[in-house]
Amino acid sequence: MNTNTRTWQRALSALGVSLCLAGAFLMVNGSIFGDRTTGIAIVTGIIGIGLIGNFSATVARHPQTKTENTNNRR
Repeated sequence: MNTNTRTWQRALSALGVSLCLAGAFLMVNGSIFGDRTTGIAIVTGIIGIGLIGNFSATVARHPQTKTENTNNRR
């Protein structure tokens, strides 16, 4: 797995965490955008959890080995 791919995976993981936090914020302070933000908060949280899960599954499938470390230092 090359370095560019791992960078994108970490960016998607950060996006997932941000979406989860935004969903939690909307759940706590639901009146910020109007009366009915619960549905938006739930969908935002689920999408964020999905992105985090996708990152974890991809890292588990492709662990970085020592040979990849030495090849990426060129």
